[in-house]
Amino acid sequence: MNLVCPKSISIIIVLLAIIVPISHSEIPLINSIIEDFEPWVNIQLLISSIIDYLESIYFHLPLPVDGPIFRDLANTTTNFLKVIAKVNISPSSQIIDQRPKGLFLANVADKVGHASQIENQIIVQYLKDLAENAYQTGKKVEKLFSIGAYLINRIDNEITSIREILTLNIILSRRNAIYLSNRINKHLFQTTEFRDQFKAIYVAIDDEEKIWNGTQYGINSFSDVEKFFELIKPKGHKIYKWMNIVNSLAVFKCECLVTFKARREIENALKVAEQVRLELIHSKEIIRGLNKKKIISQTDLMNLESIEVLAEIVSASWAEKDKSKIIIH
Repeated sequence: MNLVCPKSISIIIVLLAIIVPISHSEIPLINSIIEDFEPWVNIQLLISSIIDYLESIYFHLPLPVDGPIFRDLANTTTNFLKVIAKVNISPSSQIIDQRPKGLFLANVADKVGHASQIENQIIVQYLKDLAENAYQTGKKVEKLFSIGAYLINRIDNEITSIREILTLNIILSRRNAIYLSNRINKHLFQTTEFRDQFKAIYVAIDDEEKIWNGTQYGINSFSDVEKFFELIKPKGHKIYKWMNIVNSLAVFKCECLVTFKARREIENALKVAEQVRLELIHSKEIIRGLNKKKIISQTDLMNLESIEVLAEIVSASWAEKDKSKIIIH
């Protein structure tokens, strides 16, 4: 039998005190351990009791989380949804309707124009091109709105799938790592689709603005069009109710400017979508590299749940974005 003297017991207790900080409430438990072990006691029993005590302390303490992976995921997704919710673009039908308005004005310019044939055709072509590009912009906005709510719902579903597999003290297994990485990859796919839609609209608006500036036509933007219509007014008012032509010209101009104003918001949404994509790619790779790690905290779980609520709100509002009409004064 291996025996231990009181001095050895004291040394072990000192080591225990170093390993585990002892509060006043824990001192009686330590004393009881000491009392139970008289000078001639089996050292294995003493060590076993100390280990049991250490384990009881350990499993009652919160396990540290290895890395901020889900905190970052929650913050990234929340920011993305908030940016999407604030995107303000004219309803697609209103942008598409610029096409017949522009073509009508081009037809008036062609029919009434009494300026030089070259100048007349430049203005006509300018209005036609502007109308056609407005139509292309409107169709791209229509596509974005038609799939936007669906994409938001899919992002919501992926976050829900991620949250449902996580428990507060889950230790990441290889199987879980692959599953979570795949869910993040789905989230990445939806975000990429948003990015591509924003980019298509941005390019369309950019092309429309290049026409608007008039450089390739040798004119000074839309102001030269207004001057042209002022020149043909004497002849035009004999064919048309000229006040209606003037109003059509003003509305067409205003609607184009409203579309151009949305370019900054589209550009911002595009940048955020690309940033989120890069962060999701990084998160996906980190998850795949983790093994036997505690990866979630209570705060992380709460943040993921809040995303689900936010996604439902944003999805509902997004579905209504393309239904309202912006009144042009």
